[in-house]
Amino acid sequence: MHTLVLYAVVLFTTALVFYTVGVWSERFARRLKAWHVVAFSLGVITDALGTWLMFKNLGYIKFTPHTISGFIGFFLMVFHFLWATKVITTNDEKRITNFHRFSVFVWSIWMVSCFSGLILGIQRLA
Repeated sequence: MHTLVLYAVVLFTTALVFYTVGVWSERFARRLKAWHVVAFSLGVITDALGTWLMFKNLGYIKFTPHTISGFIGFFLMVFHFLWATKVITTNDEKRITNFHRFSVFVWSIWMVSCFSGLILGIQRLA
């Protein structure tokens, strides 16, 4: 496995941990908190860095179902993070207590690209 791909896999795994912890702890608390927004941001940053490393390794963007779902998931993550930042800074109680519904939706979409990348990676190792 190429070194850039290995680093990208580590970053994607880190993004999975940050984003999953943020989304599901918010869901169980049923209340958006500032530290959830920090976890979302760390998930977005590590996912972006992993994506950039994969691009550097390949040298171009190859549009496949995986990359399309990956970009959709990434852009939803960015929008989710920005909206969470707005909700937490405006201190709107109704939005703070209902935000988790959107979080789980975005996480589910993002997981499609996460699992398709895992499956593609495993197939290449075989």
